[in-house]
Formats: sequence, C-alpha cells, structure tokens
Amino acid sequence: MNLIERRLSKLTLTAFKDREGKVSVDKLQAMYNPDGIQLDYQTHYQPDESINRASQSSRYASSQPAGLSLILLFDATMPDNNISVEEQLEKLKALCSIDASTNEPYFLKIEWGKMRWENKGYFACRISDLTINYTLFDRDATPLRASAALSLVADESFVIQATEKQLKSPPVTAVRVADITSLPLIALGAGAALVNGINYLSLAWQNDLDNLEDFTPGQILQAKGDA
Repeated sequence: MNLIERRLSKLTLTAFKDREGKVSVDKLQAMYNPDGIQLDYQTHYQPDESINRASQSSRYASSQPAGLSLILLFDATMPDNNISVEEQLEKLKALCSIDASTNEPYFLKIEWGKMRWENKGYFACRISDLTINYTLFDRDATPLRASAALSLVADESFVIQATEKQLKSPPVTAVRVADITSLPLIALGAGAALVNGINYLSLAWQNDLDNLEDFTPGQILQAKGDA
C-alpha cells in the first residue's frame, strides 16, 4: 500500500493579509501524511580577525527564521473528492502569491491535526518556494494527481515575538546604593529579588563599573538575573 492509497490527514493552509492574522484571505485543505517533519534552524557566524593566525575563533552574526518543507498531495481519484486537481492547485498558488495591496506574499498559517508546532498549534510563515509535480493524467490530459512541494520561512506575529522575548528575558531589579556598603552586599540584596540571584562580579559588569568600588551613595544600579 503506497502513500496515496493510505488514508491521509488533512493539512489546512490559511492566508492572511497581515502578520497579526486578523484579516484572512482564504484557506485550503490538502492531504498530508509525512514519514517525518523537519524544521530547519540556522545560525551564522563570522571568523574573528586574529593577529595569531595559529588560533581561530568565530563570532555570532545572526540567527535565521525557522524553515519548513512540506509536500502536499492532490488526487482526483480519491473517494468523495469532487474538486479537480487543477482547481485546488490554482487556489494554492493564489494563497502563495503576492498580495497586490502590499506587494508582498501573504502571511500563512499551517495547521495539521494535533501537531503543536512549538506549542502554538500552528506554524506562522510565508512562502519562499513552490514546486508542482503532476504524476497522473486522464486520457484527455486532465491532471488526476499532483504533488506540491512548499518551502516556508517562519514569520511570526510581532506581538507574539515581543511576548516570547519578554518571557525569555531575565528579570531586572533596581538597587539604591546605601551610604556605607560594599558591592558584595549590594549584590546580596539585589539577589533576594531575583529567582537565581546575582553575584557582585556580574553586578559590576552589568553596570559598567571599572572596579569593585566604582559607585557612590545614592546611585541606582540595575541588577539582571540569569534567564
């Protein structure tokens, strides 16, 4: 029994005019039942210039949005399939096309059964590549079966991105320097307000102190705990 003959789960692709997903355009359901799902994450580095060429190091440059590849199946020979392959493919191409009002591709959301997609219930993205492969025709050359390979790039709501960044950011507290104190004591007091505490060396580094006594009474120091 091949992939086409199996009972396939339906994947839903919904297009929106806006990144926040408030203005929907249309949606499409297609057969999808992969052997596996691959999400690609890429981090780029740049080589550090070094006087000593014998040693090498790399410096972080950027992180790329997650990439997702899908192969959707369209089969007019399946039972209860009353929509032609060509009609379904035209709809898919329309959802992956350029929005005339913004001159940019539509924003897409991918949903598939109980797949959590990093605990969101969907994968927010935009199309980067679409390839259609026709595999079966009727006697009059009417397409009966085709597959569509989509390459997608994550493009999440700005609101959700900001919320996730805030949740991942370490907590910050402000500490006023007393008249007679030391940096270790200041760090001890600041650590009481932070889940993982903070040591005095980290406190000095976070506030750009040149030495362990580079502060004055009444000064406000910012203490950022570990994430």
